[in-house]
Amino acid sequence: MSTLCSENYRHFYNALQAETVSSDDILNLVPGALEYVVDELHIGKFEIQIELAASSSEAAAYNKSKVMYVSPDGFDYMAHARVIKTLDKGRVSFAVFPQKGYEWNDEEKGALDHLIKNLFIIMAKARLTELVKKRQLTDHLTMLPNTTSFSMFARDLGLKGILGQYTVIFSNLKNFSYINQTLGSRAGDIVLKEYANKLKDMFSTGEIIARFGGDNFVALLKDENVDKYLKNISRINIPVALGNQTRTFTITARSGIYSIPETMSNPGEAVTRANISLEHARHSGDSDRIYFTEQILAQANREREIISEFKKALSRKEFIVYYQPKVNLTTGAISGCEALVRWNKNGQIIPPVQFIPVLETQGMICELDFYVLDRVCADIVSWIRDGITPARVSVNFSKHHLRNPNLVDDIMAVITSHGISPTLIEIELTESASGEDYVMLGQFIDELKTHGIFTSIDDFGTGYSSLSLLKDLHVNVIKIDKSFVDNIAGKDKRDRIILGSILTMVTGLGMEVIAEGCEDEEQARILKEMDCTTIQGYLFDKPMACEEFTRKLSEKFIYDVSL
Repeated sequence: MSTLCSENYRHFYNALQAETVSSDDILNLVPGALEYVVDELHIGKFEIQIELAASSSEAAAYNKSKVMYVSPDGFDYMAHARVIKTLDKGRVSFAVFPQKGYEWNDEEKGALDHLIKNLFIIMAKARLTELVKKRQLTDHLTMLPNTTSFSMFARDLGLKGILGQYTVIFSNLKNFSYINQTLGSRAGDIVLKEYANKLKDMFSTGEIIARFGGDNFVALLKDENVDKYLKNISRINIPVALGNQTRTFTITARSGIYSIPETMSNPGEAVTRANISLEHARHSGDSDRIYFTEQILAQANREREIISEFKKALSRKEFIVYYQPKVNLTTGAISGCEALVRWNKNGQIIPPVQFIPVLETQGMICELDFYVLDRVCADIVSWIRDGITPARVSVNFSKHHLRNPNLVDDIMAVITSHGISPTLIEIELTESASGEDYVMLGQFIDELKTHGIFTSIDDFGTGYSSLSLLKDLHVNVIKIDKSFVDNIAGKDKRDRIILGSILTMVTGLGMEVIAEGCEDEEQARILKEMDCTTIQGYLFDKPMACEEFTRKLSEKFIYDVSL
């Protein structure tokens, strides 16, 4: 045992203390370290075999057998063998053979055991350090590199001056939420893992594909491999075992693509630009593959500006309400109106198309909707105070409100705070909202009706569930989408036939009908012939400021409906 306290043993031990995090590095150091003790311990041959099973930290099993030392003078075959089991059900086997013609005594075998145990401890420490570092750089679900690993890899390319030879592809799985919502998160995780396994075969040395959380994946590929990768991810079949059956999901990806220029050395900026392109693809619907352009960047900057300024603009009451009349085609009287918001930004009136989609995407639209409702109620109060008979006002509410369990109470709180009748308010939802959650939407509409608040469905006919909507949702008003009105005066009679059928069904169910987007007299004449008595469109008036609409209400303005 004294041998292991010798100077040679200290040399052996110190030779294994290099700064390293790799098990392979330790194994490479062992042969040199053994040179210090083989003579004192009469070692003729030294072998190590490592067997590690696949685990949550390692996607594949690890098996390696290595001869660490062989004496030039030969060795005897009577091995001193030891097997040490690891905590993850692996094993490390050591086989030490004496020098040729030598036989160890019990004390020397004890020294060998001590050497083996110390070597195992050093190897285990390196292994643990290696796994910790790998864990820090690996996504635990998919075993792909994570964002930290991606950043390190990209930074190295920048330091080598070759980042400009690469393209960033930021991808998001289309309709992945459907899997989670219908089959549960466990099935979703299986799909993500299998999808990641497919991705692992799609990049080569010098490239990387990482998971950026959720169902987002980012690839940094050499320019010449981009088209092949995009083709591969356009359609991937993932079989998932669900109980006693296997279901195959066809996964498609939406991607933002940025080809890194030679002048760029900041990989973070490259990823940002690819992500901006992805967001553009997600919301524009033009294509599943969008390459970055300066125009997309300018639009993204405008959107960021809207988001950053929205709260202050709301508190400063920069948003103003315009009103567009709904006109009775029989009498020419104003039968109601729709409240439409504009942004008075530094004296410039910004139309809703420039900010509503951004607020909708960010989920900030709900605050604006309640702001508009509050302004509408205030205007109604002023009309009543001035002796003006108020029109019923429809206020648009986003589908995002359906997540609010207290939505009806919140709406009623605004109305009652102004002391007006709920019958003067109509809550308007787009047909697309009905597809989100029919049950929740139906309950919301029914609750509003119990309080006397009218409800309407906007853009009717543009969704896939129009007939179910008529059957299941007890709304007061159906607003026919402009697309049906546009072509009713044309030679093709199909639009007119479809519109006539819709009008018959809606009126037969006791609902009011309003035709949106009526812009010329011929359209109005045909609508009147089809017994659609209320229209809203530029033929009579565009949306107008509250002062002008108030004047028309006070005058009991009558439009010319002699068509």
